[in-house]
Amino acid sequence: MPDDVSKPSSTMADKARGLYDVHGEKLRYLLVGVWNTAFSYGLFLVGYRLLASPLEAATRLDPKIVAVIIQCASWVFAVVQSTVTMKYIAFRSKGSLGKQIARAYVIYLPAQGLSMVILWVAMLVLTPGLGSRLAAMVGQLFAVFVTTIFSYFGHKYFTFHVPLEVGEVVREELIDPGPN
Repeated sequence: MPDDVSKPSSTMADKARGLYDVHGEKLRYLLVGVWNTAFSYGLFLVGYRLLASPLEAATRLDPKIVAVIIQCASWVFAVVQSTVTMKYIAFRSKGSLGKQIARAYVIYLPAQGLSMVILWVAMLVLTPGLGSRLAAMVGQLFAVFVTTIFSYFGHKYFTFHVPLEVGEVVREELIDPGPN
């Protein structure tokens, strides 16, 4: 009888392992993405809190421009941190970290352009009701979430895609046999 009791939990464990084998990378990407999003957003908030008023006063720039400048500055630092966590935790990638950071900038550049547009539009729309400070915070948060899916595919198929070494064999499950 004790053998029968252990079989269902073993079966459940096997199913869980099977699911993780198929979807583990996506789960790790989401978990790392939560951290990277929090880090990136926190970096923006700290930079915005410390630098927005002095920059506006010193330059007389529009608050929307100041928000985008701070967003770009925080983005430069966030990309490096994000790439490191994705390389080692989400994608468990081989290859040169330096090259992968450079590739990540290629993926994140269009995402950053989209993010800047979202921030600008959010500030245009939300500033009358919320004020420029809160509008910037809400707009940046929305921009980070919008660019996450785009970034996943770019990183999966470009940033962390490492070509096969000479003599290396493609994993069998990656080969599509096509119709018979």
